[in-house]
This record gives sequence, structure tokens and C-alpha cells, in this order.
Amino acid sequence: MKLERLFEGKENRLYFLDGRELPVAETAASAEDLIQHTIMPDEKKALAVAVTWSLVGKDEDSYNEDFLAAFRDALKELEEKNLFAIIVPVADCECKTDSQKENLTLSMKHCARRIKDCKSVIGFYVPFEADASFFMEELSAKHAHYVFFSNEESLLKDKTIARLS
Repeated sequence: MKLERLFEGKENRLYFLDGRELPVAETAASAEDLIQHTIMPDEKKALAVAVTWSLVGKDEDSYNEDFLAAFRDALKELEEKNLFAIIVPVADCECKTDSQKENLTLSMKHCARRIKDCKSVIGFYVPFEADASFFMEELSAKHAHYVFFSNEESLLKDKTIARLS
């Protein structure tokens, strides 16, 4: 199931396709808070949702399908309210090796696969612990509608990448 693109990154900002800008919330909420309904998203801003790597699972043998199902349900609730979210991967451990960086990317790719039908998901923040080009390539393969976000100046040279804050 492919979703239609609703947003674009332009001049490092986030816009609806009709040209209206959608600001991003200054602070990220945790995925757990979203699932437990302890946060109230602002309808005038995209919600940044922090998703920890260990909660998703650090490799294909440890993916947390219960969490991912609950996360999907929470994102579907946002969709019903016409609210939007940006997924912000959090590497809750060091990524020193190429293998660890790859596993972070593959875990977030698995997360994206589990939430693929959520129109509320605008895209993903590119974690600085990952190889940026590999991360965006892997997630774009099946999610061409995603906008990518960063605060890293080297990535923001690409004007289609939106600034998170």
C-alpha cells in the first residue's frame, strides 16, 4: 500500500503540498507517551515523536512487535484527528561500528514497515548515529512519500530536508 505524498521539504522547512507551512513542535514526545495518551498534540504543529532503538528492537531477532502494533494504533488515532507526526529515532546506545549503524537503520526501516499505512506519519528524522545516505535510501525504497528531517548543517545543504527545530 503506497500512500500519497502530503508534504514536501522546501528550503529546509515543511510544507503541505498546497504551500501552507506546517511548523514542527520544539520538543519531542516519547512514543510511550503517545501510546498511553499522556500527551496532547498541537493541531497547528507536527508532533515530533521519539522512538528509542531498544524499544523497536536492535536487530531482527529482537523486534518488539507488541510495541510496534501499539505505536501504529496511536498513529492511526492521530490520523483520525488530522494530526501529523515525525518519527525521531533515538539511539540509546553508542553506534561505533558500521554494523551497529546498519542495525539502527534496519530497525527503523522495520518500524516504518509496521506503520506504513499511517497517513499521520510525515517522515523520519535522520539520526546522526546512522549513515545518513544509507538511512534515507533504505526508508525511501518503500516510503517515497516520507520527508526527511535533520539539524545537521551538512544534510541541510539539501534543501528538501527539513529542519526539525
